[in-house]
Amino acid sequence: MDAAQFKKYLERIHYAGDWGMNRETLGKIHHLHPRHIPFENIDSYTGTVPLLHPDAIFNKLVLESRGGYCYEQNLLLREVLKYLGFNVELQLARVLWRKDENSITAKTHLLLIVDFQGEKYLADCGFGITTLTAPLVLNEEKVQETPNGLFKISQKEGTYLLWIGKEQWLPVYRFALEQVEPVDLEIVNWYLSTHPESNFKKNLVLSKVDEDARYTFTDHTLNIRWNSGEKDTVSIENNEELFRMMNNTFGLQENAIEPLKQKFKSEGGL
Repeated sequence: MDAAQFKKYLERIHYAGDWGMNRETLGKIHHLHPRHIPFENIDSYTGTVPLLHPDAIFNKLVLESRGGYCYEQNLLLREVLKYLGFNVELQLARVLWRKDENSITAKTHLLLIVDFQGEKYLADCGFGITTLTAPLVLNEEKVQETPNGLFKISQKEGTYLLWIGKEQWLPVYRFALEQVEPVDLEIVNWYLSTHPESNFKKNLVLSKVDEDARYTFTDHTLNIRWNSGEKDTVSIENNEELFRMMNNTFGLQENAIEPLKQKFKSEGGL
């Protein structure tokens, strides 16, 4: 990432004020990124494998005002933090969402570990329904508050487990600190985008946060979980309602919606 790209990124996430390699900037970027760059898997859902080259991700998520899923979101965040001077490591996690905490799943989720002034932070703007809106101190087992909910990180035998607090504590994903290189992501990215049983191949998934709530669309339903704890559901009945919701709720424009129009035209709609 160069200076011009960094400036465009700050404009994309509506970042105002000073910035530098400090805890305040890390927190502010992590707060704004998921509010203005939605989670979406339109590419994989419509038959395109997302490109993981930094320039391709920047063009899509910043210049084209699109969103992306974890690989795109967190690789973009990594480039931004590296530009600022942070030491950032890639890590892969086993997703446990809606599963038992001891479940064995494949390593399919990308997250970041930021090492700053002797402290390690978990940074993750790409989990969709439970995306973090603040970095979490990695080696801290107490409950940590973010603008959009309570989280905690437990440790057992060298493994970390991220939890989110809802009506009860729910496991999100499990990971160990192991070296991961960008090339390691290519195989998993291909699998998630092409395998017929991949959720991202079978289902359209959209998610974002704002100062009031988390918004997630899947299975013809928009779920809104307010920060107060209340939950609303809105049934999306047809293509027109879907496209309007994508624009009004998730800020996605015609360039993002067009691949869906083509898919529905050939397959018969939502």
